[in-house]
Amino acid sequence: MTFDEIRNLQVEDILRWPLKTKLIAIAIIIVILGIVVWFEFISPENDKYDALQTQEESLKIQIRQKQLLAASLPAYQAQIKEMNVRFQKFLEQLPNRTQIPSLLDDVTLAGRSRGLDFELFQPTGEINKNFYAEIPVKLKVVGTYNDIGRFAAAVAAMPRIVTISGIDISRVPETGSTLAAKALAAQQLVMQCTATTYRYLDSGDKTGSAQDGSKP
Repeated sequence: MTFDEIRNLQVEDILRWPLKTKLIAIAIIIVILGIVVWFEFISPENDKYDALQTQEESLKIQIRQKQLLAASLPAYQAQIKEMNVRFQKFLEQLPNRTQIPSLLDDVTLAGRSRGLDFELFQPTGEINKNFYAEIPVKLKVVGTYNDIGRFAAAVAAMPRIVTISGIDISRVPETGSTLAAKALAAQQLVMQCTATTYRYLDSGDKTGSAQDGSKP
């Protein structure tokens, strides 16, 4: 059957077709309609269905994650509470402005009571950090190895936080010619270091620092 015959095909001609031909024609029409329906209606809906399934799985994962977070919330709250308590205890170890002079006196007393001679005790001024200020003091002390060790242990055991850094230890130069002087010099050491304590900055300190920083 040519294209012209198909184009000029009439209903009466179709009715005169043999039964087998009619069935084949109907099958072809059904297949064509099926293809059209698939691509125009079913396939887009399938894509939407797949997208909705993916979205559903994503939402389920999010729900499970939020359920886990909700279940862990009491533990997180307890941890935050414990951290706040530790932070407050840490702040209690920081001396306030009025306690700084007495704390520095305690450092001096800890050294002298353990046999050290102070050749230098020089505060260098506060260094403001985020919520606290460092107060470094340059030290130069003379004493035996044991005296220096006991002094460092005493400073570490203070209820207020004091750290020692930049330690430089050397022997005392021999200044005498006698055996006793040489023996004494051999036992003496010079330690230069920086003892640093820390002060909590309250809101007034922070405001003052901000105003100072804004001045030309």
